[in-house]
Amino acid sequence: MANMNESASNTVSSPTHHIQAEASTASSWPDITQLSLEHNPDIFTIVCCNDSFQLALDHNTIKTLLRVCKRARPLLSSKVAHFHSSCHSMELFNPDGQMRIGLTPSDQIAISLHCEDQATADRSWLVSQAEQGNTAASYFLARILQVDLDKGRVKWSEHQTTKQQIFHHLESAAEANHSMAHFYLAQCYRNGFGVNRDHTKAVELYHRHAEQGISWAQVALGRCYESGEGVDQDYNTAIEWYSKAADQGNEDSRLHIVFLRGWFSFIGHGVDQSDVDALTHWQEVSTQSTNPVIKTIATHMVGWMHYLGRGTQLDKQKGVKIIRDNQSDAFKLGEDECLASMWNNIKSDSAAACKFFHLCHLGSDRDWLCRHLMALCLVNGFGTIQDQEKAAGIIEQLANEGHSDSQLWMGECYRSDGGVSKDFKKAFEWFSKSAKQDNSYGQWMVGVCYYFRYGVTKDYTKAVEWYRKSAEQGNRCGQYSLGECYQLGRGVPEHIDTAASWYRKSADQDYQWAIDSLKDLGKWP
Repeated sequence: MANMNESASNTVSSPTHHIQAEASTASSWPDITQLSLEHNPDIFTIVCCNDSFQLALDHNTIKTLLRVCKRARPLLSSKVAHFHSSCHSMELFNPDGQMRIGLTPSDQIAISLHCEDQATADRSWLVSQAEQGNTAASYFLARILQVDLDKGRVKWSEHQTTKQQIFHHLESAAEANHSMAHFYLAQCYRNGFGVNRDHTKAVELYHRHAEQGISWAQVALGRCYESGEGVDQDYNTAIEWYSKAADQGNEDSRLHIVFLRGWFSFIGHGVDQSDVDALTHWQEVSTQSTNPVIKTIATHMVGWMHYLGRGTQLDKQKGVKIIRDNQSDAFKLGEDECLASMWNNIKSDSAAACKFFHLCHLGSDRDWLCRHLMALCLVNGFGTIQDQEKAAGIIEQLANEGHSDSQLWMGECYRSDGGVSKDFKKAFEWFSKSAKQDNSYGQWMVGVCYYFRYGVTKDYTKAVEWYRKSAEQGNRCGQYSLGECYQLGRGVPEHIDTAASWYRKSADQDYQWAIDSLKDLGKWP
């Protein structure tokens, strides 16, 4: 069986290759249904389980092979069970029983056929098979090493070596025409993972398979055209490739198209400007997509639409909550960083951050919000190189146009020496302009200025007045600051219960300082 198994492993990801290899003997198969199980049942099983075999066989042949596959399954099930046992011992399964590695059923069978005993966590059997040229084993070993990296199981000093090993195994599998190995190999070139970054090479790999109708390659190629990586940026061509994948039922590519149409509607790029259409598209992506990049960005923009009342009824509290809850390590723009003008360290070059900045830049000459958000990215180095001076220039233009959120940020630029020389008096003036437009964060910051004497005479009574305006709009920052005034008796008579009441309102919105204050008062939870 050794030669037969070797043949089987080489057909794992390319049933077409197997069919072509056997073409010369096809005439010797007068009736495939009469073949005994001695006629390479494992090859039939591998072909039938392969994710792409339908591209190479007609429907009647598929049905015939599946019947043979069903008869052969008992000969293979025990080996696959051992393989799964070994994977469990190596922690390669999620708690729900699903394998964490992107391995097809045919890959599992191919590796199982080569291994006599996989009941231990020793990885040597897999390494041995990869060294002998087993395509599936090379691919699987690369994916296992990737899991080790992702889970922090590799010493920092060995990271680069491990990345190079992953690239080597993927390259070996790709040379044997393993489809998914091609995908991850292209990712290596795209990200400079274990090899010098080469966007052109990545596009070449994507294009080769995209032309063959492979949906993952079509999606990846669409992203390259969308971002201009390795090719000239072309949104129309990007959508064409996304559409090809969507026609095959690829939901991620369909939602990529919906996502882009949301931006095009928002900024009037090639279509009539429509806030309603933009919001509709973004809501669909926000609720249906599992893609962490477009889902996060779409959700963030849904929050802004509610906050500003664009394309929907104005609901600042709902918008703020969406923006706050959407914040993550991969997308650090939350309430504090966007709306409350806090200078947090959110520098990021994550995929979501870079895409967000790129899209904001695309619409920066068409919509003030895109320009405002682009400036916030420049303030923080979020998806781009940090440039606070350039950011302050953009924010000042928008502030002079009367946008209260930009006025708030202009005040913060002057208060914190962000891109302009520190000037508390000018900071207070800009905060006041924002507050007079009923911006709850502007009102809060006017209160802060009176409380801490930023550009104005200290006045706790006026601080309380502005804190209250902010707090009564549901602003968690204003609620906390008002509670602090009641706790300390500044600007109002000391009253612990009232302080706790305002702290509670703020804490209900997950404001950590309010939670800590309630703990200090012995009123948490």
